[in-house]
Amino acid sequence: MQVNLLQIHVEESPEANIEKVINLTKEVKGRIFILPELFTTGFNYDHVKRHVKSQPELLKKLPDSNTYIGSIARQADNNIYNSFFVKKGDKLDFIYDKIHLFPLMDEHIHFKSGNNTKIFELDNFKCGCAICFDLRFPELFRQYFLNNVEVVFIPMQWPHSRVGQMIPLATARAIENQCYVVICNAVGTIWGSYFGGNSMVISPTGELLVSAKENIDKVYSATLKKDVINDFRKSMPIANCLKLL
Repeated sequence: MQVNLLQIHVEESPEANIEKVINLTKEVKGRIFILPELFTTGFNYDHVKRHVKSQPELLKKLPDSNTYIGSIARQADNNIYNSFFVKKGDKLDFIYDKIHLFPLMDEHIHFKSGNNTKIFELDNFKCGCAICFDLRFPELFRQYFLNNVEVVFIPMQWPHSRVGQMIPLATARAIENQCYVVICNAVGTIWGSYFGGNSMVISPTGELLVSAKENIDKVYSATLKKDVINDFRKSMPIANCLKLL
């Protein structure tokens, strides 16, 4: 499976962000693109509340010729969630609502936490997802491991000041769960906060396959291979030794 990281600077206009994604991806077909967390609005809560109802319809403008995954603000049951989506062709699914909300940006005040996970399939790979701050909670990723998930996708708006923590955390999640970890982070100053980019793909053995560093509005690609997962799980049989205390 080929995955494509679309590391963008999030603009203040939701429509401008959609147009940016369209322009960067419209020349190709049949690809999988992962976008940053809240890629249409960023973390300006007045802005989010003003635009939240239009977000699902806005996503439908993305080309049906590709698969797009990421997160947006979504309103449901009189609450606002930070929701992971998969848009495959003309079908739009909301797979997961962010469980661990980031207190340093008051996310827990403005969004409601999710309470479950869902496994989905892309190109015959068993996939899971998390969103940004979730990366710090290995229990979530262990649930995916116990269900034989092969790839975990993580859209992010991770601050530049803590990129030095993001990289080893992501590497650990990949190695300990013997899966690919695919991260797409926002980059640059967005609503007054500076985000660190360094979108990346990490193999089950901890190899950094691609890094976007701090480049803006660029696409980076990597190929994921099932035999890398299977060989590592066979040679290092963690699942047979796991004890949940």
